[in-house]
Amino acid sequence: MHTTVVPELLAPAGSPDALIAAVSAGADAVYLGGAHYGARQNAVNFGKTEMEWALRYCHARGVRVYVTLNTLLSDAEILDAVAYARFLYTSGVDAVIVQDVGLAEILHTSLPDLPLHASTQMTVLSKDGLNWVRALGCLRVVLPRELTLREIAAIYAGADENYPEPEVFVHGALCYGYSGQCLLSSLIGGRSGNRGSCAQPCRRDYTLLSGDTDAEGLPVKASLKTVKTQYLLSPRDLCTYPKITDIVRSPAVSLKIEGRMKSPEYVAAVVYVYRKILDEAKKGSFAPSDVDMLTLRAAFNREFTAGYLLDEKSGTVMGPEAPGNRGVHIGAVRSYDARKKMAEITLDGTYAPEAGDGISFSDGTPDFFGGAVFRNAPTIRDRNLRVRVPMPVRPGNQVFLTKSGRSAEYAAGLLRKNASRMVPVDLVLSFDGDTPVVTGTASSRTGEVSVSVKAGFSFSPAQTRPVTPENLADLLSRTGDTPYYVRSFSSDYTGGLFAPIREITAFRREFFAALEDAAVQSFLPEKTAGAAGLPVLPGETHGSEISPIPGAPKISVYVSDCDTLRGALAAGCHRVYFEPQGRPGSDADSEPWDGWLSSQMAQAAALCHEAGADLIWKWPRITRQEFLDKACRIPVQGISGVMGENISALAAARRAFPDLPLYGGSGLNIFNSQAARIFGRDCVSVTLSPELSFDAIGTLVFRLTAGVETDPIPECIIHGPAELAVSEDCIIATAHGRCLQCGDTPGDRPWFGIQDVKKHIFPVTVDAECRTHVWNSRETCIIDHLDLLVNAGIRHVAIDCRIRNGRYAESVVRAYQDAFALLIAGESMKGRKIQALKDRVHQRASGGITTGHFLKGVEEKEERKINI
Repeated sequence: MHTTVVPELLAPAGSPDALIAAVSAGADAVYLGGAHYGARQNAVNFGKTEMEWALRYCHARGVRVYVTLNTLLSDAEILDAVAYARFLYTSGVDAVIVQDVGLAEILHTSLPDLPLHASTQMTVLSKDGLNWVRALGCLRVVLPRELTLREIAAIYAGADENYPEPEVFVHGALCYGYSGQCLLSSLIGGRSGNRGSCAQPCRRDYTLLSGDTDAEGLPVKASLKTVKTQYLLSPRDLCTYPKITDIVRSPAVSLKIEGRMKSPEYVAAVVYVYRKILDEAKKGSFAPSDVDMLTLRAAFNREFTAGYLLDEKSGTVMGPEAPGNRGVHIGAVRSYDARKKMAEITLDGTYAPEAGDGISFSDGTPDFFGGAVFRNAPTIRDRNLRVRVPMPVRPGNQVFLTKSGRSAEYAAGLLRKNASRMVPVDLVLSFDGDTPVVTGTASSRTGEVSVSVKAGFSFSPAQTRPVTPENLADLLSRTGDTPYYVRSFSSDYTGGLFAPIREITAFRREFFAALEDAAVQSFLPEKTAGAAGLPVLPGETHGSEISPIPGAPKISVYVSDCDTLRGALAAGCHRVYFEPQGRPGSDADSEPWDGWLSSQMAQAAALCHEAGADLIWKWPRITRQEFLDKACRIPVQGISGVMGENISALAAARRAFPDLPLYGGSGLNIFNSQAARIFGRDCVSVTLSPELSFDAIGTLVFRLTAGVETDPIPECIIHGPAELAVSEDCIIATAHGRCLQCGDTPGDRPWFGIQDVKKHIFPVTVDAECRTHVWNSRETCIIDHLDLLVNAGIRHVAIDCRIRNGRYAESVVRAYQDAFALLIAGESMKGRKIQALKDRVHQRASGGITTGHFLKGVEEKEERKINI
């Protein structure tokens, strides 16, 4: 029979019941979070006792357990997380999933035998990025959902054992922006996705606006026109079921189902379907089933998409019509009797409701209303049925199955049995004299475990009622509520002996308990190196004061065109981060992208050389392999350095330009001094996370420098609209039907933004690769808090003018230069002169100003000792 090696099926476990459902339905591995430091802090998660239970439960059944430690960590938290990781390691966890590179390196150094998986939030996009995280100690990388199978195959072409193995998402919710690169929830509502508390603002409705801009790049309100109002940032749910064989043939070693916030019923249904099709694919007999698709849709769906993974970007990923569960359309209301509160429904033949099913109604809007549950199987005649509906419905209202009784009963059955995932055991009964000895070998996906147990009693010659061979085989093969079933039993017992039934039963229980213990023990580490104490981080044993450094901080400016560059230089900035965001023409005779980019860089280099400023070529926040291959061939004459916003970009730039200084952008999510130090091995300067407070910055800077300004130089972006999200979706195409590259601009207006229900307008740009960038509705501004920044030890700052123009750049840079001069002269930050400067930049700000997280930070915890 033809067999295919299939990848691991990895299931979410947001609660103990969901874990049981996942294991029982056939998952090879589960991923779950502890009480802290996981990216789903609103899931039930697992405390210490629950974690120990989860590890034992899974390992007894041959199922691997991966624990999420995938949030950014401050200096006050990182040793706490290390202590927790040590507890997980000694408890036998199969791997931890990490986002924070500082934590990853500490764990790799202090617990070298603890397997590390790089979270999708690390944004690893290329071969160079894979090599970088492998050096960090990661054995596996959860690839971004935006990479296609073709890209993954190209990245892993010629891969050897030094490459981290690839894990891909195959089912569940999609994020609008690249995971780990999204600040939408953080800066809109104070709930950080990078800290495990995303509030999902992408699921809200927005209005796409287009308009003109004024002399400083601000939208002219009178010119704004509505393009469309929909749930423009809400993707459909990923479902790769119909094309699973394409993924099985890919380099992916693990197929991940999203859903740690989902119910046990959802987990049971989805894992069941994917287990079934993977087993069929292994035999070479898989064919898509309408019944399976119905099961998946009934579990939860926002309509399905095969996602970016299967090259289905255009027109399929986004679901702007509605943000929630769509259910399964099964018919329409034929009539409603208001007095009896009884609706007659005509089914469309897709599905016939069963006992336990729930239905909802729609009048064509995105939201469902009403609802009914079939407590008994309904009577259906000529595709018509009647059901009691307390809330009035109207003829023509559409009917959707939104609760599957079959899935609920299946999950309930798994939870009741608590052992549907049974491990086969081969038993051999022998005798040492008259004392029975049972040897058993249990076989699971993670290997074999064997034990031999000698009874504490002996058989004796039977006087009246001997134990027959059949009786003894039956008594020893009863596995009860253990995770085992007896696949084979062999014995040399011929009969004629006697032992009390209670003794044989107790012996059987002793054996299966020993077998389960052996299975659990097989997952425990052989080494416990580094378990004696927590590592001491640089700067931790010193004081907390920053040595004063005279003079004002140096100001760098982010620009995206030469007009803005000229304004920044006119104001006297010493360094420019230049990220060309225009695009070549769309006609056949237009200049190729790399030629256009080279000419832009040459023009910028000439301007900076004349002004005596450093030109740093800033690469985009997202740099996939195609961009890196082209960018690494661009001439760098006149360029003083390259800035990378992700691991893959930095690694590629270091390989391509070994003598050129590198700069780390905010996309690296540097949240602690250890992460800054790691990136500082390649970078002369690193931009700190915009989610840090002044206090956290002070701690980070001190531990990084110990009071002396050294490489890497920490820098903060102190002014400008923050880049909230980068998405593969072209929002113009989603709302308008055609993208900008098609040459059709909605309303013939150059400026775009999205407006939320509170009337906040977020600027939107679409780059040369048709990616959408969403910017904050208010501009970050700390011009009246510069004393706190300087006291925190920051001597290099940046102003982001990428979506404004030269006039704006010159005005704002001059305002901050004046503010720093007043600070050095001893002026109060609350004084009249500073407030006048604040008013000046406020007038030029898009949508107003905000201090962001500088004053309060995000969900910071007190530094404390851990006792685990």
